[in-house]
Amino acid sequence: MKETLHSSNSPTRLKKWVGMFALAMAGALLLTACSSSPSKKVTPTTAKKLVYFIYNGPTPPYFAPMAQAITAVSKYYPTLDIKTINAGGSATTEATDVSEALGAGAQGIILNTISETDTTAAQNAMSHHVPVITIDRDVSTPSARIAFVGDNDFTLGQESTSYAISQLKALHIPTPWNVVVLQGTLGASVTIGREDGTMAALQPYISSGKAKVILNESGNFSTSTAQGIMSTELAKTTNIQLVAAANDAMALGAIAALEAHGITPGKHMLVSGADAQPQSLADVANGTQVDTVTHAPFIEAYWAVEAMWNYLYHKTLPPASKFPNGKVLIPMHLVTKANVSTIGPWGTPSVVPPLPYGISTSHKVPSAYLSR
Repeated sequence: MKETLHSSNSPTRLKKWVGMFALAMAGALLLTACSSSPSKKVTPTTAKKLVYFIYNGPTPPYFAPMAQAITAVSKYYPTLDIKTINAGGSATTEATDVSEALGAGAQGIILNTISETDTTAAQNAMSHHVPVITIDRDVSTPSARIAFVGDNDFTLGQESTSYAISQLKALHIPTPWNVVVLQGTLGASVTIGREDGTMAALQPYISSGKAKVILNESGNFSTSTAQGIMSTELAKTTNIQLVAAANDAMALGAIAALEAHGITPGKHMLVSGADAQPQSLADVANGTQVDTVTHAPFIEAYWAVEAMWNYLYHKTLPPASKFPNGKVLIPMHLVTKANVSTIGPWGTPSVVPPLPYGISTSHKVPSAYLSR
């Protein structure tokens, strides 16, 4: 006879229901046991990694767009939680900031060093297995970071000064030329490199008696400091043919001092600079400043973030064969009256090229950062 659902008196049917009931009870007991035991915390694979960007601060003005670029690029790397810290131009404060970042559990530090004395702070982070990438300004010991992203400051100083000298010749300004050199922040790698480059360009003319450096002083990359230095010097003599400023902020200060003394820069006295600061681009266009050099903070910032992401997620370092000592150099451009119309503020390109190693891509720069 065919067995039906209602044939409850069947021994075979009874065995089946007893077995099913036993299995159900066992499952319920297992679930109860699991739910009553402490749960183990599982860190999701998509958890963000905390990265500190510790920088000089928005003065000199070159660093303001760098901080803006860090914010702009961070949206492309949502797995990085980037915290920006302003060191207020103090190397001592910056060293404290590095220590506090370690205490807060930072998994990476992008460090815009104020002075080469920051090397110790960077070494401390590296000893705690926290990778450091230096940006724009480097440390004195390559082992204190995994990479440096910036420019060749020797080349920058040399190119800027060499072009200015060529224009002294083109204007037939008689020799010997008296030259004022305005250095940046003492102890900073950019200051050392740019001054060395400037002096390398001047040296043949100094040796031949065609040029003389009458003042070589730190203007601390500051417009007001440079203006004060130049005003004091102009009170002594106006027989100056070239002011070689290590950045545009100081070039602007020198120009202001010259104009206050009734001197029109660009005719018998030339002023050179670097950074492609918006006002300096206008001055290059009208001939008040003879040149500037781009070393775009946007490229530096984008590449530094990409380099950190590559290391934290793939342990990728700059290939030593292509980047000796881990130095990843950004493209630079000498800016003169002939090409200034093609240069964006701070040398910012419309598209940031990809980091030249690892996993990277190009990024379009928001239009708000391209208007002067």
